[in-house]
Amino acid sequence: MRLNRRAFLKITGAAALLAAGNPLLAAANKPKNKKGPNILYLLTDQWRAQVLSCAGDTNLKTPHIDSLAKDGIHLTHAYSNSPVCTPHRAILMTGKYASQTNVWHNNDLMAPDEHCIAEHFGKAGYETGYIGKWHLDGPSKPGHVRYRQGWKYWAGFNRGHAFNRGVYFTDSEEKKKVPEGIFEPVHQTDLAIDFIGTKSKTDAPWFLMVSYGGPHMPYTAPKEYMDKVDPKSFSLRPNVKNMNERHRKALHGYYAHYMCLDDCIGKLLKTLNSLGIADDTLICFTSDHGDMHRSQGESYKSKPWKESIGVPFIARWAKGIPAGRQTASLFSTIDIYPTLCGLSKLDKPKDLDGSDLSHVFTKTTGKENEIVYLTIGAPDKETAWRGIRTRQYTYAWHANKETGYVLYDNLVDPYQTNNLIDKPEHKQLQQKLHQTLLQQIKAIEKPMNA
Repeated sequence: MRLNRRAFLKITGAAALLAAGNPLLAAANKPKNKKGPNILYLLTDQWRAQVLSCAGDTNLKTPHIDSLAKDGIHLTHAYSNSPVCTPHRAILMTGKYASQTNVWHNNDLMAPDEHCIAEHFGKAGYETGYIGKWHLDGPSKPGHVRYRQGWKYWAGFNRGHAFNRGVYFTDSEEKKKVPEGIFEPVHQTDLAIDFIGTKSKTDAPWFLMVSYGGPHMPYTAPKEYMDKVDPKSFSLRPNVKNMNERHRKALHGYYAHYMCLDDCIGKLLKTLNSLGIADDTLICFTSDHGDMHRSQGESYKSKPWKESIGVPFIARWAKGIPAGRQTASLFSTIDIYPTLCGLSKLDKPKDLDGSDLSHVFTKTTGKENEIVYLTIGAPDKETAWRGIRTRQYTYAWHANKETGYVLYDNLVDPYQTNNLIDKPEHKQLQQKLHQTLLQQIKAIEKPMNA
């Protein structure tokens, strides 16, 4: 079975034109102008779900993020629908799968006419701001971002991870340099503190997204953090294979970067407290995808294993989210936009693909997700795979090769060490999951030759 890209593009292109020309649809999508919480959205890059002290990792301490979990909600089953930077960010910004935006791969350009989350919240009276890595404006590196998609305040760049020689752009193509000797995330935190201090003097709510570039490779951090971590004493995950000295060195920098970011987040929390606006601010901490670090013998991302697709998602809002809760409710990138609308009491746009799961956060009744849909690669790419994550199972399939990829019972096998794919004794289970996956593909990426 093959995904028919030409027919897919023809249909989605026609649908986009129809939506763009429908004034009734545009009016229905207009949010209500109500004062909601401030939103501080902390987006990291390649931070996998398991690496937090509140998630049980003993190799480091993340006290400030742990405090967010203690005072808010920790979603232990949060996933990236497409565990690569650009596709994740397009889903986050638009609330739509790649089958609508055509953003399938790193360095794809998100169309400038996509109606994005900052535009929606801006129309509702929010002051919006974006700091850090964007990675939605094509391949330019670091790159002045041409299309801000509704983010009014801007101190960002398109792509890259030059943590020790960072640059960014504001309102022009003039490149600004992070002061010499200042680690890029530290400077980005200072910019965020300035934004929060300025906007807290006004009556309007604000929505600030701080997009840190780490703990992504090149896996580095200031010496004070490198010295806090002893790579020789690391406790490795049971599914790690073929870890050599180079890999261990990378893991050293990875953990050190975590602790630096935790301190940066601590500064932001202190700022909110000092300004007296902590209780009025919804804080979300998450990542675009995870990092394998030799689990399953693999590195980096774009894989269907939990170290790649699993991301942290912690939210705190004293006036709206009951404190001290952990939940295994399924949550993924596609749900973030509509859920932020729900928490902020805004009508969500009608064309979003995800679910408003604000009731999960506020501990009220409502329907929960049964499936997370996973994608890597455009429909015509031979290496593309599609998958699903349910509460119990992970199943993925190479659609254009018509071959199985992985099948795990995550309750029995939490470290995914026993791949059940194509094993005769699990044939019936595999067939059932495959049919469920095909239903997802047809619903989300139709048409598909069945």
